Amino acid sequence: MLQKPAIFLDRDNTLIHDGGYIFEIEKFAWINGAAAALKRFHEANIPVFVVTNQGGIGRGIFSEDQMNHFNNHMIAAASKAGGCITDIAFCPHHPLSPNPAMAIACGCRKPEPGMLFNLARKWKIDLSESVMIGDRDSDVEAGYRAGAHGYLFNQNNLDDLAKHVISTHFSLKTGNANV
Repeated sequence: MLQKPAIFLDRDNTLIHDGGYIFEIEKFAWINGAAAALKRFHEANIPVFVVTNQGGIGRGIFSEDQMNHFNNHMIAAASKAGGCITDIAFCPHHPLSPNPAMAIACGCRKPEPGMLFNLARKWKIDLSESVMIGDRDSDVEAGYRAGAHGYLFNQNNLDDLAKHVISTHFSLKTGNANV
């Protein structure tokens, strides 16, 4: 079975500006360089996956349908910019949820690696050759726990980091990265 490397990206403050539990399309705004980074990864034949803690669902701030509507808008905006988001995984749990079923300690809430493992199984991704990028230590830790390389994004310009990641981890592997 052919396995390929991929990019895993956090959503809030890595791809989009986070105004605190963002789910309204009118608040959608790319982080500097995010649309260009998605295009760059797509042109390099590297599949991109978003892994995002969405505790606002568990806390009752927004619904899963509202989050999916927002994420579908983000996927369409990426496509319009020449990029591609292959799939999105999310964790709705939050330790402060008023709903005991959503306040659980789960294997999907970063820094746990469950979302990466699930996407890797579904899409036949080689985690040891993949990269996780996020703005928090918990994002990078989730990548490491999954066996991937991790990068902490400082929110300057995601495309600058994308160039570095591609040249460091994917320059000889992109021919096998089709999903």
